[in-house]
Amino acid sequence: MMPVAEKDLDPRLQDLLRYWQGKRAGRRYAARADFDPLDLKPVLGNILLVDVVAQDDGSSRFRYRLFGSEFTFYHGRDLTGQWLDDIANTGFRDELLALYREVVTAGEMRTLSYDYLVDDRRHRFQAVLLPLSADGRRVDMVLGCGVPVAVY
Repeated sequence: MMPVAEKDLDPRLQDLLRYWQGKRAGRRYAARADFDPLDLKPVLGNILLVDVVAQDDGSSRFRYRLFGSEFTFYHGRDLTGQWLDDIANTGFRDELLALYREVVTAGEMRTLSYDYLVDDRRHRFQAVLLPLSADGRRVDMVLGCGVPVAVY
């Protein structure tokens, strides 16, 4: 996974970023309740919602609340309700968990590019991870959106 400059993001992701920034309305975080799914129609199948679940030891676990239909297509199954730390591919899992922890700890969005292998072809995606907070202080959810941008 590699960072991507905002200006180099796919236009669909740039639109989503502008929407998220508007929903923040001067606050540090937007809340999930601020979003209307109809406004996200161009990327709805590419959306992930990840719950940040506080643990007794102060750490967090991450669970897919929503696993968009496009992700289901690429992964071959719907991961809604699954814990991210149960992902079998340990390298991918560890990198993904580190990225989500970074978003939660810093309280800041991340933009990235990554490749996914499907039928011996490399699919390049760009993605954004956006922190959300119901109480305005603690990140309790991450809205992710990944869109395919190239096939090699």
